[in-house]
Amino acid sequence: MVAPNALVVSEAIAVMAADLFAFGIVLRAYLRHRRRSALMFSLAWFFDFLAIALSSSEGTLQAFGILSFPAFSALLFAGAIYMLQEEGIAINRKALLSTSPAPLIFMLYLLGVYAYTGDPEWTATAAASLGITGMFVTMAGILLRGLVEIYHSAARYFYIGVILFGFHLVPAALFGKSAWYEPIGFSLSAVLIITMVAAILKMVHSETFIKGVPEGKIGKVNLEPGVLIVTPEEYRNIQTKLLNFPVLAFLRDTSRISKQWKVYFVTNAPFGDKGSESIRPTDLAKIGEMIYRYVSEMKEKGLRGIVVVDCLEYLIIYNHEEGFLKFISQVRDFVVLSGGTLILVVDPESVGERLMAQLERLLA
Repeated sequence: MVAPNALVVSEAIAVMAADLFAFGIVLRAYLRHRRRSALMFSLAWFFDFLAIALSSSEGTLQAFGILSFPAFSALLFAGAIYMLQEEGIAINRKALLSTSPAPLIFMLYLLGVYAYTGDPEWTATAAASLGITGMFVTMAGILLRGLVEIYHSAARYFYIGVILFGFHLVPAALFGKSAWYEPIGFSLSAVLIITMVAAILKMVHSETFIKGVPEGKIGKVNLEPGVLIVTPEEYRNIQTKLLNFPVLAFLRDTSRISKQWKVYFVTNAPFGDKGSESIRPTDLAKIGEMIYRYVSEMKEKGLRGIVVVDCLEYLIIYNHEEGFLKFISQVRDFVVLSGGTLILVVDPESVGERLMAQLERLLA
C-alpha cells in the first residue's frame, strides 16, 4: 500500500500537470480564436496550479498561494459569464437568485469552521480562502449549466465537475488540518480537476467553439443590409454571390453549398447529440442565440453578417404561427441593428397570401 504522504504528493503532481496542460491548450485556443472565455479559463487553471504549488510554502509565498485559490474561482466565474455572452445565452435569473444567500452562507460557514477547529488563524486564512473559492466555483457551475444545449455532454461534465469541486472544499476547510483527510481531499481534487480539464478541452476543440468568423480573405458581396424576402428561384441567383462569404444558414437542403458557410440542417429527426450540424425546428431560442452570436462576431470584426433561412415553411409547421412571427421579428431586429442582412427564402404559394402579407409588414 502506498504511504499517505507519497499518495498526496503523486496526486498533487498529477493535478498540477493537468492544470498546466489545460492552461497551455486553452490559452492557445484564446490566441487562435480571441474568445475571452478561453483567456479566463486558461488563467484559472494557472492560478489553481500556483495554489497547489505554493500550498506547502511559508511567508509571502504562502500568502500568495492562499490568494491564488480565490483568483482561480474568480477567473472561472468570469469565464462562465463571458462564454454565455459569446454564445448569446442570457444569464438565467433563477440561477442568479439562487446565489443571493451567498454572503450569509459564507459567514455561517466561517463560524462553523471556527466552532469545529477552534483555530482563529486557520479560519481567517485557509478556511476563508477555501470558502470563498468554493462559493464562486459553485456559482460558476450553476451558470455553466446553460451551455449544455450547445456543447452537450462536454458542458454537462464540466458544469457538474465544477459544482462538485466547489462543494468538496467545505470538508477541506473542516478537516484540512487532519493528516487522515489529506489523501482523501487530494484524491477528490485530482478526480474532479482532471474531469473538468478533460471537459473544457473537449469544449474548446469542438466545432461549435472554433467555428466562428473565419480569418483571412473574405469575398465581397453587393447585398444591402436589412431583410430580403426572396423566392427559391431568386435565392439560387443570390447564392452564387455568397460562395466566398461566411454565411450562417439554416436549411432543409444542404447540397450544393459553399464550404465557407456555417450550415445547420433543420430537422425533427431524432439525431440526439450527434453534433452541432443539425437543429430541431422547435429550438427557436437556440437558433436565435446562434444568429445573435454570429452577427455580433461579424460586427466586432468590422464585417456584415449574412443569415439565410431557407426552411420557413418547415419552422411554421412545427411552431405556433404567433410564436414564429415573434421569433422572426426578434431575429430581424438584432440582425438589422448589427448592420447585417437577413435572407428569408419563401414560396408565396406554400405560406399563403395572408401570412406572406404579415411577413412583409412585420419585416419591412
